[in-house]
Amino acid sequence: MTYSILAFDPLLGQAGVAVVSGSIAVGSRVPWGRHGVGVVATQAYTNPALGPLVLEYLVKLSSAEEALEAALRHDPSPAHRQVAVVDYRGGVAVHDGDWCPSWHGYLVSSREPAVCIANLVTGPEVCEAAMERLEGVRGTLAERLLEAIAAAHAAGGDRRGDRSAALLVVGQTEYAPYYDRIIDLRVDYAQDPVQELRRLYHRYLEGL
Repeated sequence: MTYSILAFDPLLGQAGVAVVSGSIAVGSRVPWGRHGVGVVATQAYTNPALGPLVLEYLVKLSSAEEALEAALRHDPSPAHRQVAVVDYRGGVAVHDGDWCPSWHGYLVSSREPAVCIANLVTGPEVCEAAMERLEGVRGTLAERLLEAIAAAHAAGGDRRGDRSAALLVVGQTEYAPYYDRIIDLRVDYAQDPVQELRRLYHRYLEGL
């Protein structure tokens, strides 16, 4: 139903999620983040409560794995969930439930704190393309995440067709600690949501 890529840039002090889906308004349920803590994508048969739960546990516990395990204990059916976490320590954790729609799976970067998760996509090439592009391009974290989902989209994307997309990047802002969103852009429905999100991102930069 959805594919997401999450990453942490320690030099910028930013963490982010880019997500694309064949479902409407994916940005309202899947991506979560908190500066200094981490980012989460919760998808498949989505339990949106897992996003804020994981972030709360990341504050209290010592690793992404522990936080994810603790949050899943509140879930009535973990086998239906696909969740990824990247924290500000550089930790990565993934839960890929057995009952997620196929193809489902994930790919963790061997070069940086980053992970791609996907379900109901055309195949593993979606994650492979996203990670290859993320690791191979330069730019801000937001730009690299956009490049990654563009590559995943070109590799096949959601088996139903991509219809919504979102980009969330958190970091230090002048309004801290009450507001930490560097970028928070969403395309709730479009025939080509990845291209529309890229267009929206450039329009956003023009307005800064």
